[in-house]
Amino acid sequence: MTDAAMTDPAVADAVTDVQAMLDVISVQAVWCVAIRNELGETVDFEVGAASPEATDVHGRSGKELIGVRTLGTYPSVLDTPLWESYLRVLRTGEPEEVIRYEHMEAVQGIPRRSIYTVKASRLRDGLLQVWTRHDDEERLAARQAHTERLGSLGWGRWDFVTGEVEWSPQLYLIHGRDPADGPLGLEDYRAITHPDDYSVIEDAVTALTTDDGPHEFEFRIRVGGAYRYLRATAELSRDAMGRPIEMHGVLQDVTDWRRTADQLMTVRQRLEEESQLTSHLQHIIMPVQDEPVALPGMRVAARYDPAETAPLGGDWYQVIALNDDEVLLAIGDVAGHGVAAASAMAKLRHAITGLAFAHHDPAETLVALNRLLRRMRPDVLATAIVARYQPRSRMLTWTHAGHPPMLLVRGDEVRRLLHPGVLLGVFEEVAYTTASVRLEPGDLLLMFTDGLIELPGRDLFDGLDILSGTIEETMRTAPRDRLAAVMDVLTPSNTSDDTCILVARITPNNLEVS
Repeated sequence: MTDAAMTDPAVADAVTDVQAMLDVISVQAVWCVAIRNELGETVDFEVGAASPEATDVHGRSGKELIGVRTLGTYPSVLDTPLWESYLRVLRTGEPEEVIRYEHMEAVQGIPRRSIYTVKASRLRDGLLQVWTRHDDEERLAARQAHTERLGSLGWGRWDFVTGEVEWSPQLYLIHGRDPADGPLGLEDYRAITHPDDYSVIEDAVTALTTDDGPHEFEFRIRVGGAYRYLRATAELSRDAMGRPIEMHGVLQDVTDWRRTADQLMTVRQRLEEESQLTSHLQHIIMPVQDEPVALPGMRVAARYDPAETAPLGGDWYQVIALNDDEVLLAIGDVAGHGVAAASAMAKLRHAITGLAFAHHDPAETLVALNRLLRRMRPDVLATAIVARYQPRSRMLTWTHAGHPPMLLVRGDEVRRLLHPGVLLGVFEEVAYTTASVRLEPGDLLLMFTDGLIELPGRDLFDGLDILSGTIEETMRTAPRDRLAAVMDVLTPSNTSDDTCILVARITPNNLEVS
C-alpha cells in the first residue's frame, strides 16, 4: 500500500470494523497497514486503529496512536527481531510472538529501556499487534520490594478454605525464616509469640471475626534468641454467607522504632527529673517570695522568671533587714546559664549578705565581690547593684557594677538612678563609688535584670524607655495598690533569658502599710 492507502474505501471499511473490535477488548493492541514503496516493498507500518488501553513509550494512548508510523516514530525498531517478525507475519499470514523484546527509546532526551512481549497476526490485509510491557510490572515489583525493605514490612495471605499460605520475601526476613521452609500458618504463631502477648492475639482474633474492616495490633515474636516487635494490620475476606475465607495482613518490624521510643521516653523522664531537680536547686539557692514582705520603711515584692530554655540561671536578688534601721537591696546577673552560672550566682549572693552584715558600704561590697570573683571564678563576668536604705533618714545609698539602672517612680513620673561602675570580674583591681538619693513615702524603687528590657536587635535604652512609659501609663490610673499594679505590668521581653524583678514601696514608718 502507498501513502494514499488509508484513503482507499476498502481500507477505510476495515479500519471501522477493526476499531469497533478493539474498542471492546481489554488489551494493548493496534492494527496497522503496510506502507510500501514503488517496488512494493514494506517500508513502514501506520496505525489505523487502536484499543483504549494501548500506550506507547511516549505516553500516547488509545486513538492518539492512530496515524503513528512504526519506523517514523520508533526508528530503533528497524532490523530488530520485532521488525523481521512483522514482515514475516504480513508475508506468510502465520502469527508470531516475540518474547521479551528490548526496546531502547529516548524519552524527553533520556534513553529509556522497555521490555515487551509482542504478538502479531495478519488481519484484513493489515497487521494486528498485541503487547504486554514487562518493565512496568518489573518496576512495580521493584518498587514494592524497595518499599518493603525500607519500611521493614511484608505482606501475607492465609486461605482458610485451601490452607494455602503466601508470604512476600520480606516477611521471611522479618521472621528470620528460610523461604525453603515455607511460610507459617496462623496456628504456628503461638509457638513464637511472647507469652505476655497471647491476650493481644486473642483480642485481635475476636476483633477480626466480629467486626469488618482492618484491625491493627502489636505483639512480639521470638527471632533467633531475641524477641522482636511486630505491628500487624489484618483484614478478613468473607464469602456470600459472611463466613471468613481468607485473611490478608501486613506485618512491620518496629523493633528499632520501639527501642528508640523507649530510649526517648527514658531521656524524657531523665530530663523531667533534671528539670525538677534544677527548679528545686534554683529555689534552694535563691528562695522566691510569693507575697510582698514588710521591711523597715518599705514593702517589697519580688519575682524570678526562669528562662524557657535554661531554668537554672545566674540572675539573683537579695532583700533583707540588716537591723531595725537599715535594709539591704541588691540585684545581679552572672553571665551564662546552667550549673556554673548558678554556682557563681550563689557565691555572690551569699557574699553580699555577709559583707553587708559586716557593715561594708555598697562600694566596699562591690570591691570585695570583684576580688572574690577574680580569685574563685576568673572565667565569669557579672553585673550588680548594691543599695542600703535607712528608713529614719529615708536615704538610699547605692552603687552599680555595669547593671541596668534602678528606676524611681514618684507619682506618675519615672526617673533613672544612674551611676557608673565597671562589670565584676573584668579587672584585678577596681574602685567603686556610691550615690545617694532621699526617697519619699509612696515612692516606688524598681530593680531588675536585663531580661526585663532586652530584646535581640533592640538597644537596652530603648527597652528602658518602653518600660518607663508602661509604668507611667499605669500610674496615671491612680491604682490603690501601686506596688501590685507595677508588678502586674512587668513582663520579661526576652524569654530565653532569666529575669529578676524587685519593687520596693517606701512607707512612712516601720509599720506595714499598703
